[in-house]
Amino acid sequence: MRTVFCGLTTVDLIQNVEHVPAANEKVVANGALLDVGGPAANAARIAAILGANPTLVSPVGNGVFGTMATDWLKDCGVRMIDLATGGDPAISSVAIDARGDRAVISTNNSGRSHTFPSADVLDNAAALLIDGHLPDVQLPLARTAQQRGIPVIFDGGSYKDGTVALLPYVSHGIFSADFVLPGAEDQLLEMLAWRGMTLAARSNGSEPVEAVVGGKYYSLPVPQVPAEEVVDTLGAGDALHGAFTAALAAGQSELQALSGAIDIASRSVRGMGAIGWALTDEPRGSHASSADSPGAATPE
Repeated sequence: MRTVFCGLTTVDLIQNVEHVPAANEKVVANGALLDVGGPAANAARIAAILGANPTLVSPVGNGVFGTMATDWLKDCGVRMIDLATGGDPAISSVAIDARGDRAVISTNNSGRSHTFPSADVLDNAAALLIDGHLPDVQLPLARTAQQRGIPVIFDGGSYKDGTVALLPYVSHGIFSADFVLPGAEDQLLEMLAWRGMTLAARSNGSEPVEAVVGGKYYSLPVPQVPAEEVVDTLGAGDALHGAFTAALAAGQSELQALSGAIDIASRSVRGMGAIGWALTDEPRGSHASSADSPGAATPE
């Protein structure tokens, strides 16, 4: 079984703080982590943990941070197809407060030049995930996957330029509560299902995940995590998408895959970083981590 993930890779500096500093304020972090980030990269790492043999198609680069990111991804079992012509991935600064709320600053690789993958990147693939961050690469990949009958999963964390062009080629869309599609603000899932998506789902923090599958509406509960056990909610959405992609590629039904992915997303908040929950030691790439930060489970 092979899976392919295409989209954004970043290097994240994650700081756990009591509160996000105001203008001209300095705060001391309770813990910090330097690690790979980005929705496609994190989802690929989750899929690797679950045995889905992922290939990540993303501009990373051969600079200092790009080399670190590539090494950390390979250590997790992710095969890399680097589309960068040089340099480094975007650097994200993330502050997670005591309630689990996050503040993120990132360039998202906007305007960065890149190459394109070879035509055989989807050979023997059982699923393709795209995150909307690389639409000129993702559009031909999604079109080819649709032609070959390969499921195309869309990580709809937020609306981006190029999203509308991608959606007709998406078979399974999982959106966050923050995603707003112009013209479908009130009935997003129903409209996307009517347009042909096999599954259209939406997460909303610790509230049930809504889904339309085969024309039927479902409300799937999110396992609740006690506040004192929550360490980091940042990568919960990436865990949701990566676990769903792995399960769908393994032959599970849409509802089975989504239900299991919801469980893994909730479990993920118990560890630092996107994959800390799955490791017995500190996540690779971490420079320091301490002082758990309580908050609410938010698989978005």
